[in-house]
Amino acid sequence: SITDARTQPALHISNYRQQTATSTYYKHIMSSGGNGDNQGAWLGLLKWSLAYTDGTRPSSETMQMSEEDRKFLEMVMKEGIVDEGERMKTILNDLTGSLDRLVKEAAAGTNTSEESKEEPEEEKTDTPELTEDDMVDLLEELRDIVEQIDYAKAFSALGGVPFLVGCASERGVVPKSVRSSCIAVLATLTQNNPHVQDIVLKSGALQTLADLFFVETPQGEEVVGQASASGGDIAMNEPDVDGNLRSKIVQAMSCSVRGHVEGERAFCASEGGRQVIECGLGLLSDSDDGKDDGMPAQPPVLRRRTLFFLQALITSDDATKERIELFNPCIQYVCTDMLSVETESDAEVRETGLGMLQRMIEQNNNVNMLAACKNAVVGVGIKRVSEIRKMDGEDKEFASYELELWEALIMQLARL
Repeated sequence: SITDARTQPALHISNYRQQTATSTYYKHIMSSGGNGDNQGAWLGLLKWSLAYTDGTRPSSETMQMSEEDRKFLEMVMKEGIVDEGERMKTILNDLTGSLDRLVKEAAAGTNTSEESKEEPEEEKTDTPELTEDDMVDLLEELRDIVEQIDYAKAFSALGGVPFLVGCASERGVVPKSVRSSCIAVLATLTQNNPHVQDIVLKSGALQTLADLFFVETPQGEEVVGQASASGGDIAMNEPDVDGNLRSKIVQAMSCSVRGHVEGERAFCASEGGRQVIECGLGLLSDSDDGKDDGMPAQPPVLRRRTLFFLQALITSDDATKERIELFNPCIQYVCTDMLSVETESDAEVRETGLGMLQRMIEQNNNVNMLAACKNAVVGVGIKRVSEIRKMDGEDKEFASYELELWEALIMQLARL
């Protein structure tokens, strides 16, 4: 639940300066930061105090603290408690300094020219020059901080959403691992947070993420694993062949709209949003003859994340019959291509698909497509149940949940 802001200490993060490096990339440098709630201090003091009593004497008889112990406790309290508001400001300041350097180097065309070495005095900064790993580590720490709703609101008020989306969109400038981490922070920032979800919806960030998803989708000769198999680092402007970046994009879009009535409605009504789902599942929606159009099969990590998002959208409390009809091509694809071991090798994908169909039947909102695919699905199910029952050892144990799902679904379909 969202705690009333009136009961929480105020966050003071102000005097920041926003500059535009590209049309979508924003840098924020905060010159003053503020106060967080050191609630952890109470626990630290309590644990220390408990160490000085065995619980059999009243507190009035507890051993007095020596001067040495008192100084030690003061040092622990001072050095061991982190002001997360101040820490967030420091992280953002360091990140923007290093990202600013990357953008300037890209704009100059080289990072070895004399011009790039001789910064004007007013452009110099005391922020550290971070490595790619350093930036990823800081973004992971930032992600932990913005899990707290007050800090998430503070970060979004500073322009955090356009910063993260813009940085993630800088292909060829920002390392892929850093861009991926930005999207992961965005997912944490928006999940179960209506305030930030509103900002994402109004800012047009969903469309930017959808555009990025398709830019990162391999085409033609680009196949999964090709870049890593060739050795060396993957170039920053090469597509997302392993699906990890696109799966994070889908996750961020999912976190940005799930549980938000208007967000779900807008995403489902958008052709671009539905195309993200279709592409992420592996559905070649623009191929009417059923032939491969050259797009490689989507990696399992992407299929899993996309199927989870689809399930959330069509089984949401706010899902309408009309919404479900918009995703009928996806539902049909799940029935025909994502349940059988012959067409879907990933067990988690198959289990998620089975669970989704079960939930649709339980809700009985719009099961027309399921009714149309009923015989085909039952046929696949009977065959798979027979196969699993013949297994033994670890194989049977591993497939036990899938067996349970199939048995339940077959019974449900029989009543349609």
